[in-house]
Amino acid sequence: MMSKSRKRSGRTWRIVAVSVILVLGAAAGFVWFGIKSLPPASAAELDATDREVFESLTEQYRAFADNPADLWTVDYRYDTEPLILIRADSTKSSIWHYVYVINASAITDVSGMQKIDFPGNPLLDDVYATKTLGAASLEYWQPLTFTTTTLGDTPVLAMKYAPGELDGGADKTLALPTFALHEAFHINAQQEWTYDRGENVARILDFPSDKAQMDLLRTEFSILDALTGTTDPDVVRPIARDLLAVRAARYERWPALREQDNTEAIEGTAQYLERRVSEVTGGPIGILTSAAGTPATFTDVLSWIEEDPSRRVLLERPVYYETGAQLGSALDVVAPGWKTDIEPLPVGKRHTPHAALKAALGDPGSPSEAQLAEIQARYR
Repeated sequence: MMSKSRKRSGRTWRIVAVSVILVLGAAAGFVWFGIKSLPPASAAELDATDREVFESLTEQYRAFADNPADLWTVDYRYDTEPLILIRADSTKSSIWHYVYVINASAITDVSGMQKIDFPGNPLLDDVYATKTLGAASLEYWQPLTFTTTTLGDTPVLAMKYAPGELDGGADKTLALPTFALHEAFHINAQQEWTYDRGENVARILDFPSDKAQMDLLRTEFSILDALTGTTDPDVVRPIARDLLAVRAARYERWPALREQDNTEAIEGTAQYLERRVSEVTGGPIGILTSAAGTPATFTDVLSWIEEDPSRRVLLERPVYYETGAQLGSALDVVAPGWKTDIEPLPVGKRHTPHAALKAALGDPGSPSEAQLAEIQARYR
């Protein structure tokens, strides 16, 4: 016969189990009905934040629909790529309310989602809202800004946005439309690119900071400044050849610096795309756009880095987002096919922007000391 104590213990556990179930049920109900909510089905009834998001997307999508080859290649159509936008209380918050699933009806079941109607806007004819994407949306409860969600077999950028945070604050490259454009390019266009798959993920560790290296880097940055806004091939070619010579000298003396090429290939091209879309749509992103929203020069940025030793970490990777974008602009002038050449074999030639420039202009090799001095004198 079961003892009274064992009977009481069994009853206690049942009470605890029921209590836990009730608490979890109440919590789930609070999340689903209290936190979770769907936006209106009509674009005209969306709140100001969501309207601003879709106005920005429409502007970008129109640029790609009208002339994709002017931005990247004719085959990259950001306006038709799937995208997930997560409405949250903050871009760093765990609390989110609903997601927009854009351009994804061909890769995932949207029958249980709410279609959002944008009358007269064919660029937004595939927009749905939902409170959940099942297990795929569980990670959205983490305080992350963006992630990759797989819909069907397709990796898709999922990015949080929030009221009052759409413009990126001091850094306009973090404005939602620009930030999403950049990160989506990595996912949509660069899945097969392997430039940053090495052991150091295209980062230059222990960047040399002796006077000889910094002098050559300053010359290279002066050359990059000389390329700014230059669209005459006869002017660009000799400047770009000087750049190739200086970089050859840097790489010969410090071989680890070659990782710069790989960062330029991955991040520089995404930064280039930001610039091009901004130019076409009248956006705020230019060359080395500062916190004040104005462009800077490469040499000014280098001087700023040298003022504070803690800023030298920017020379390990981040600054090459911009040098890569600048090379892309030069290649537009002297080797317009570079955007295909950067693709992996057999589609392209697996040329980094630096390699594409060498292929177009010839590899000068490392210059002699006299030749190097002559080049440096031209850009002082």
